[in-house]
Amino acid sequence: MTFNPKKIITSYFSRKKWYSIFSDFVFVVLIILLIIPSTRTEVTSFFIKLTSLPPSSMDQDDRFKVSEQTNSWLVYDMKGTPIKFSELNKKPVFLNFWATWCPPCVAEMPGIYDLFEKYGDKVNFVIISNETTNKIREFSNNKSIYGLPLYRNNSVPDDFFSKSIPMTFIIDNSGIVVMSKKGAARWNSEKVKRLLDELIDN
Repeated sequence: MTFNPKKIITSYFSRKKWYSIFSDFVFVVLIILLIIPSTRTEVTSFFIKLTSLPPSSMDQDDRFKVSEQTNSWLVYDMKGTPIKFSELNKKPVFLNFWATWCPPCVAEMPGIYDLFEKYGDKVNFVIISNETTNKIREFSNNKSIYGLPLYRNNSVPDDFFSKSIPMTFIIDNSGIVVMSKKGAARWNSEKVKRLLDELIDN
C-alpha cells in the first residue's frame, strides 16, 4: 500500500463538514501557540481570564489581624526604596503576589488595574513580585498598567505565606485581613467593589 498524501487530504475534506474543519484548524493553532514559549503564557492567561470568577467572601471567624512582624515587613518600590508594610496599611490595602511568567497572574492583572483606576486614591495597592526591576517594568510597559504600584521582595511574612501564586489579600485600615484568595479571580467584580466601598466608608 503506497502513501498518498493528496488522497488522504482529499478524503479528509470530503468527509468533514466546514465547521468541523474550522474547529480542527483552531485546535491545531491553539496547540501550536501553547507549545511556543513566547505565546504560551498569553494564550493560557486568556482562557483563565475567560473562566475566572469573583473571589469568595471570607467568613468572620477566618478573618485575622496581621502581626507586628508583618507590620515591620519591608517591601521595595521600583526605585529600590524600602517601605514598611505599616506605612502602607494606613488605608485599606489590596495586596497581590504575582510574577510575569505566571499565566493566572497575567490573566487577573487587567481586573486589578481596573480596580486601581477606580480606587487608587482611597486604597493602597501593593503588587509584589520577586523578579528583577527591569522584568517588572518591561511587563508594566507591555501591558499598559501605568501607575499601578509595583514592588519587589524575596521574603513573605507568615501571615501572607503561600506555596503558589497569585495570592491576594484585602486588608482593612486596622490591619484585619477581610478577604484572601489563592489563584486567579475576577477582581473588578461588583462584590469586590462593594467590599472596598465598605472599607473606605468605615
